[in-house]
Amino acid sequence: MNMVSLDKKKFGSFILELSAEYTVYAPGKAGGKTEFIPVESEDEIDLKTLVTDLSPKGIFFPHSEVLYEYDKEGIRVPQKETGKPIAVWGMRGCDSRSLLMLNKVFGSAIQMPDNKNFQDPYWKEKYDSSVIFGTGCNEPLSTCFCNWFEGGPHSSQGMDVFVADAGDRFLMEPVTDKGRAALDKMSSFTDSTEDDKTTAAQLASEAQGGMAEPMDVNGLGEMLNNKYDEPVWEEVSAKCINCGACTFSCPTCHCYDIQDEGKGSSGKRIRIWDSCMFPIFTMEASGHNPRALSSQRVRQRVMHKYSYFPEKYGEFLCTGCGRCVTVCPVNLDIREVLKRINEYKKQGITNG
Repeated sequence: MNMVSLDKKKFGSFILELSAEYTVYAPGKAGGKTEFIPVESEDEIDLKTLVTDLSPKGIFFPHSEVLYEYDKEGIRVPQKETGKPIAVWGMRGCDSRSLLMLNKVFGSAIQMPDNKNFQDPYWKEKYDSSVIFGTGCNEPLSTCFCNWFEGGPHSSQGMDVFVADAGDRFLMEPVTDKGRAALDKMSSFTDSTEDDKTTAAQLASEAQGGMAEPMDVNGLGEMLNNKYDEPVWEEVSAKCINCGACTFSCPTCHCYDIQDEGKGSSGKRIRIWDSCMFPIFTMEASGHNPRALSSQRVRQRVMHKYSYFPEKYGEFLCTGCGRCVTVCPVNLDIREVLKRINEYKKQGITNG
């Protein structure tokens, strides 16, 4: 199957068809914020928001997830609410690409020292059977910088079906076999025309032209490693209040804690998001904290995304979605942080 066209007047019917086969998530309003929520009808979907306040990683890696329950009778893994696989509508390229990165962590993580792959069953159960309908960004925001990291406003990385918003219709093109199989089950669309293909290409070109010039990130990891002990980290982290908003809104941050909640002989083991920006994150039982300073925690976050992860997996742990820029209460812009460290190298400043 090649590109197909969906008249927006039939979008509601399409969502109903999709809901019959899948548990559907799409951008919507929840608690005054935009995030990906379970939907069953067109009316629940927000088609206007470009980048949701919260990333869709919570669909597959929930903020709080019960791993198992236990009592005197033994251990029980909670059953899924529905046996349907997941379909996500309206995921932007920065977010769909983030799932590929998270899949390297939860789907096939490299474990030292034997380099054995670890597979998280809770992640894989949801992600492996999912279908991602990604949507191109026709008008990127000023906070978007996906083009820094081999992305783009109409990139289809991590998507099963790429969707271009052509005004009165959606132009959909399968990217994977899963996407092709999902579209084969639908009947709401028509075959695309040559004009549709021309329109899709024009939208992609115009969107790309609307992006700001990217920073050259070649050699970024090595440069950061060389500046690990330099005082520039104190400078770039001076106004950070370590609130963790950047990590919780980030589509690729994946630090978590494990907690037991219960009383007596019964309880639950829960996985819950954590943040390297919190002072207690590295607190040891002795009371010693190897990252007691804010500058050390900011350095850890930057190094993880732009040095450690690339060394292990071959790509930056950042998709340039811009959420950390938007949500930061003290306007600490990661782009400016990286540029400042880069300039610091050019000036040749050293300790002493």
